[in-house]
Amino acid sequence: MARKARWVIFVSRNRPAQLAHAATWLAAGSPEAAAALAAAELVITATNSPEPLFGLGDVRGDAIIIALGSHTPQAREISGELMGSATIIVEDVETTFAEGGDVVQAEAEGFIDRGAVLTMAQVIRGEAEISRERPVVFKFTGMAWEDLVVARAIADEFAAAG
Repeated sequence: MARKARWVIFVSRNRPAQLAHAATWLAAGSPEAAAALAAAELVITATNSPEPLFGLGDVRGDAIIIALGSHTPQAREISGELMGSATIIVEDVETTFAEGGDVVQAEAEGFIDRGAVLTMAQVIRGEAEISRERPVVFKFTGMAWEDLVVARAIADEFAAAG
């Protein structure tokens, strides 16, 4: 069952003009941003950062983290320690271990291995248990088929609207 968000907070080094109207903005690295991160049930990252934005001690033990950025092996948004303590869900194991910097670097540091990650397909088919006693990281690298599905859905909506 979907729950309505009680608040939305954006943390950024800059404030994109297209989102100027949205919710609350906090400066990256500020005490306010750290407090918001520590309290957040859901964290979404979308950066090309070369170093982790946060680690295990910075988020709730039951946080859900959707990591959209860091899709080169040299970029990362999440520390290896956090990745090692989390349930990791990916689109495709081979692609993620080749391109997903959070995963690539956590593996190189010895925090995770290929056998420890779940695929979205396994989760959808009910083949995997997801514990809410630890963080859950959805690590996306971007797959062309997903772009096509979204593009088709948008085209269908426009066609239906006339």
